[in-house]
Amino acid sequence: MDPLIVLLHGVGQVPADMAPLADMVAARDPRARVAVPAATDRCDRGGAGFQWFSVDGITDDNRADRLHAALPAFVAAIEALQRAHGAAPASTVLAGFSQGAAMALAACEECFLARHVVAIAGRCAPPQAWTHPTSVTFVHGRMDWTVRVQHSERAFERLAALGADVRLDVVPRAVHLLAPPLLERACDAVCAPLP
Repeated sequence: MDPLIVLLHGVGQVPADMAPLADMVAARDPRARVAVPAATDRCDRGGAGFQWFSVDGITDDNRADRLHAALPAFVAAIEALQRAHGAAPASTVLAGFSQGAAMALAACEECFLARHVVAIAGRCAPPQAWTHPTSVTFVHGRMDWTVRVQHSERAFERLAALGADVRLDVVPRAVHLLAPPLLERACDAVCAPLP
């Protein structure tokens, strides 16, 4: 079955912000069905963007609660896309940037939602368990001062310890932007054959 690739934007962004990656994926794999949904809520920082959860007043103490409160709506949105495209989790790739990355990884800890998660520059919490057959690739810029690479490194180490199929690609000169060279490495991960 042709893969369903769901691209998930960061906080305060809109689906069009994922267009460079969507275009690259479509050029690389013409069979792929690419979906780019908007997050469920309008961004509370103003502008035209969206968010899965608010980062206004966020701290290390309340971040996990906010993320987990947003998971049911996130999972429902992905499952609706799968139904619309006739896709199963086994043929789905979730590729998220920043907040989208954190949401995708957390959702796939909870349930079998996708065969592959590509977490791009996300503040991803190390999972407590990993019981589903979902592979994970972290792509993160070494010079990302917005979301430090250590977040991906810690999540990678934890998943490796749990026996997950996991990879880490640290891009030397990349910052917190879905632009070259991070963009190319993200596309490589998204278009890799599903295990």
